[in-house]
Amino acid sequence: MAYSVSEVNHMAAELFAANPTFNRIEVYGEISGGKLYPSGHYYFTLKDENSTLSCVMFRSAYNRINFTPENGTKVTLTGNATIYEKAGRFQILVQDMNPQGVGDLHRRFELLKAELRKKGYFADQRKKPIPQLPQIIGIATSSAGAVIQDMLHVLRRRFPGFKLHFIPVAVQGETAAAQIAQAINIFNVKNQVDVIVIARGGGSIEDLWAFNEKIVADAIFASEIPVVSAVGHETDFTIADFTADLRAPTPSAAAELIVPEKSSLYQMLEQEQEQLIFIMQKQITDAKRTLTNFLDRPVFTQPKLIIDQKRQMIDEIHNRLFREFKYQTIGQKRVILDLRERLGLYINNILRNRVQEFNNLEAKLNALNPFAILNRGYTYVEDVEGKIIDSAYGVNPDQKMILHWYDGTAEVKATKINLKKIRNEND
Repeated sequence: MAYSVSEVNHMAAELFAANPTFNRIEVYGEISGGKLYPSGHYYFTLKDENSTLSCVMFRSAYNRINFTPENGTKVTLTGNATIYEKAGRFQILVQDMNPQGVGDLHRRFELLKAELRKKGYFADQRKKPIPQLPQIIGIATSSAGAVIQDMLHVLRRRFPGFKLHFIPVAVQGETAAAQIAQAINIFNVKNQVDVIVIARGGGSIEDLWAFNEKIVADAIFASEIPVVSAVGHETDFTIADFTADLRAPTPSAAAELIVPEKSSLYQMLEQEQEQLIFIMQKQITDAKRTLTNFLDRPVFTQPKLIIDQKRQMIDEIHNRLFREFKYQTIGQKRVILDLRERLGLYINNILRNRVQEFNNLEAKLNALNPFAILNRGYTYVEDVEGKIIDSAYGVNPDQKMILHWYDGTAEVKATKINLKKIRNEND
């Protein structure tokens, strides 16, 4: 039985479709002869050292990949093995494609991501707030790329006069991760910046891999200064993005996020000023209204009338008090008079006793008073220094002395001293 060409090609296509091995197969090789058509479909040949394989990637699948395939790129693709019946050509309808080695990188990425999430690296409660108006910005990125220039352009446009500390680092390659981590540590040791930005442009997962290394995540996690991750494009996500205190979709977006627009600040200040003026004017108006209400009260409009009323009330209260007081005093008057009489007798009796006691004490004091004897014609003698001389033995020739009487003194001088011999009782 003979078959037409179309029938053979159709049977071959059905065989491939019925075989589950060919329904979803992974193939790796090198791209050759790739061409992107205006329709958005990408046609290419996948080859190795010995064979070639026709491949087609339709627009919907092509738009999902995050790199641009080029001739010579080694890739791993996933698709369906089919027969293109019209040409009888064996081909792969590609559903997904990644540079070779990317699969391993994805697995490493997911493993590290799960490990760090378990350790709390991504927890929202540990993320530090970004200052609303940082005085000094720290940026770590490549000095050769356009990233730093784009960021500077945005920063100058939004907030002229900002201050920047820049540490150039490699953002791709074997030493990139260590340099990025070291830059974060240097910013923390010097403690001169208010926020740190680590940045680079877009690329494949291999290009961005330095920002997926644990050493970078550890440096971000340990940083006392808030860290902003601005790596790749909006669709790119790295371990640094998850660990950072803020993830910016692009480096330029990071510049917009960390500094406000100065003109907007001025506008906000003007609005705040207008609002404050409005509030103050309202408060003044309310105060005037309150004052007017007070001034309309009788205490201000008819103060004399109110005072007269209060005086009348005082008089009434005074009369009531006076009557009450008079009523109370009439009943107590006799008691008070009786108490006064008894108190007078008691006081007089006490005074008589105290006078008698005083006279007795005065007589005793006068009897003991050494100066009282002067009234009977006696004197006493002192030297010029006021020391009493009680014996002739205490007088020296020509010594000046003072004689004291009850009514005055006289200064004398010893012209002659006559001493009497005093017999000792023991003789």
